[in-house]
Amino acid sequence: MKICFISGQKNEGKCGITDYIDLIARKLEKLGHEIEWWFIINKSCENLAKLPTADLYSIQFAPYAYATNGMPNQILKYLTKKLQNEKVHLNFHEIWVGAYPRANWMEKRIGWLQKKLILNFINQCKPTWITSSNSAAIDRLKNAGVQVNFLYLFGNIPYSSTSKVAGAGQNLKIAFFGTLYADFPYEKLDEFFSVLSKTSAKKLEIILIGRQRENAGTEKVLFICKKEGYSVERTGKLSTKLISEQLQECSLGVSTTPYDVIGKSGATAAMLEHGLPVLVNDDGDTPQQNLIVHDPFQDQIFLLNENSSAKRLLQFIDKPRKSFFDGVAHTANKMLELVI
Repeated sequence: MKICFISGQKNEGKCGITDYIDLIARKLEKLGHEIEWWFIINKSCENLAKLPTADLYSIQFAPYAYATNGMPNQILKYLTKKLQNEKVHLNFHEIWVGAYPRANWMEKRIGWLQKKLILNFINQCKPTWITSSNSAAIDRLKNAGVQVNFLYLFGNIPYSSTSKVAGAGQNLKIAFFGTLYADFPYEKLDEFFSVLSKTSAKKLEIILIGRQRENAGTEKVLFICKKEGYSVERTGKLSTKLISEQLQECSLGVSTTPYDVIGKSGATAAMLEHGLPVLVNDDGDTPQQNLIVHDPFQDQIFLLNENSSAKRLLQFIDKPRKSFFDGVAHTANKMLELVI
């Protein structure tokens, strides 16, 4: 089968969607499929005129990847015209903005326009398959009358063998990997870490893995470490091999991405795939009954706002480490099951 991926402009190492397509395309090629990758260059329709013939067109969509203002009206019109009678897979990495209760009026106004544009595109282009990777997007799309399936978004850190073992020392090593968002409840995290340290009778060793922006979230973690006397290490930019080795040395990961959207966090996926339990916060933006946790990781997610999490977390850490989960292979196969 010939599959044509359509995305925003390629930006290796700096764009999650670029990394996503690169990894899944290589896996699909190994499975015997022919892959084309078509970019929306300079966020215009110019390059789309040369779209190749394919058996399936997989649109990897995020509003701001297609238009600087998040309103890719002309591009969606052009794709509708070109693909109306083709087999189309529409994969939402992001939907419209402002679709959460605490959104400000400007986000809601822009989001209303984006939502109208996106739903109009779906109604006219009529994709055969629509997917997304996170609970919040799936919930909002279903509420708008869109039939959508869950498709796991994998991490981009392949497994690299190491002789070092998590928990081998006297300290409990905790990983932060990915963006440290400022609106995460760091006060609750401070309290949780205190309970965790006392219950385990171990000192905490905090490591910030990979390139970190100097933002409020990072500063809040560093403040907690200084106040409580936790050792802290900042690795800076690392190769995927070294990131994998670091993750294997840790006993716990912390994701500052809200629970209902961790499905779009490649960094959280990498921690889960490496067998780490991951501490997350449920901000309540999506109804609890509509929250999705990928089946292989049901026992690896621990909520910051649950009183029993610290005890259960330590029980999980004491168990043998789970084997690496090959998320790229899993998602490639699930995508093929969906479209064939």
